[in-house]
Amino acid sequence: MLSLRKIIVPIIIVVVLATACGYLFIELSGRGSGKAEQGEEENQVWWIASDPHLGIYSGRPLDSLEVAIEDVNDLGIADCAILLGDIIMETMEYRENFFQLMDSLEVENWYYILGNHDFVMPPPSEENILPPVDMTLDVMGMKWILISDHSGDSARYENPIEYSGGSMPENVEYWFINQVFLSDKPVFVFSHQPPTDWKAWKEYIQGSVKGTKLQAWIYGHIHEWSARWVENQMLSLSDCSLDWADHYMGVFIFLERKGDIVNVTFRFRDHKNHEWIETPLDGENVESISFSVEVA
Repeated sequence: MLSLRKIIVPIIIVVVLATACGYLFIELSGRGSGKAEQGEEENQVWWIASDPHLGIYSGRPLDSLEVAIEDVNDLGIADCAILLGDIIMETMEYRENFFQLMDSLEVENWYYILGNHDFVMPPPSEENILPPVDMTLDVMGMKWILISDHSGDSARYENPIEYSGGSMPENVEYWFINQVFLSDKPVFVFSHQPPTDWKAWKEYIQGSVKGTKLQAWIYGHIHEWSARWVENQMLSLSDCSLDWADHYMGVFIFLERKGDIVNVTFRFRDHKNHEWIETPLDGENVESISFSVEVA
């Protein structure tokens, strides 16, 4: 199997170089992308998790991600993975540990985005612990958009009462809006913050969901399960967290493509107790969330 460091490190190097000259927007093909012929079947499983906060507990600084990866590897079903930010808790100390742990994750590709704690704190320093990544993936004919927080929690220190929301520079916001509104493919967004915490959502998308191909927005940050349908079209889903009050929770997305239809199923996992669990959807507990999208 390919070393994951060989997969992700070149991307990071390119991001670092590009960041010196501005921001980089990457378009990559996920595993198994492209058009399935009539009658052809294609399957993928993605593991989605957020908020490991490596280093937050001095006695067990890596525990959250270690426990989760062990369970994911034991299951042996994941093809790819995305971590939704707050990876390392405001210090450079555990950066190398993060890559070592992800190298042990038995998937073909993995990706990350930044959350509000992935910066060296407290102010005035606000250095990125990892480079911010804003990118698209072509997954079975769908467009998956990954967006990072671009600043840390300095506002939390300066004015915690008024602090809220993710930070997206103007050029990133312009790119993101175009990716959503001009897409001719079904769109999934992956961020750290909830959609309502992004100015781009409030000002441009919230009232126009039905005019887009937006199908799902998956996020972390709030450290609890939350799922609801927006305009009967977009699934808004918080994946709880890997590490907040010992949650150790994650989400698996099961994809099955038959011709021009992709069947999507979300299932929810307690990694510490090695069991599938129920979560709330619009006020009722469910074992899974399923829907289908049409791809051309």
